[in-house]
Amino acid sequence: MGLLGTISPHIGNLSFLVALDPSNNSFSGSLPHEVSRLHRLRILLLPSNQLEGSIPPTLHNCQRLQQIHLDSNHLIGAIPSSLSNMSLLEYLNLGSNSLIGQFPLIILNISSLTIIALQKNQISGTLPMDLCSHFPNLHGPYLNGNKFSGRLPSQMNYCKELVVLSLSYNKLDGSIPAGYGSLEKLEKLYLGGNNLTGNIPPTVTCQG
Repeated sequence: MGLLGTISPHIGNLSFLVALDPSNNSFSGSLPHEVSRLHRLRILLLPSNQLEGSIPPTLHNCQRLQQIHLDSNHLIGAIPSSLSNMSLLEYLNLGSNSLIGQFPLIILNISSLTIIALQKNQISGTLPMDLCSHFPNLHGPYLNGNKFSGRLPSQMNYCKELVVLSLSYNKLDGSIPAGYGSLEKLEKLYLGGNNLTGNIPPTVTCQG
């Protein structure tokens, strides 16, 4: 709708709000902490705006949140550890920002996640080898375009529901684990733009 300006802190007075979706506009400034007063909020959609600043650590007060879309903004800083308290969260999209820090181990506590999208940020460090064992219903980790280093997560056999695995354009090294070929529902595997060595395991082949 071409809306612009800042998001008013008075939005916290809309106590019965269930979904907030002013996506694809030109809102600037920070995401007000008052959003955390929306205890009935289930869906937070603010992608493709011009939001700045950090993610409010008080956002964990929205215990009923199921989807967070803050991608394609200008957010900075680290992912707040308080997000680990969101036990109902299924979709976390923070891609295409300027977030820093290491892979947020705190989100391993959110077993309900099906999508983890952190692509195109400045997140570094190593990825947990047992990434999938924490998310039994994970459909896709989108972690491409960061600064992750070290080996590829090896225990992918736990990801029975995985459809997309996007780890391209990082600083990952080593070989491709043979277990990647046992993911029966996997449709897309992106590993390019890394420092991987060795051969592609015979289990990781194109079928059909």
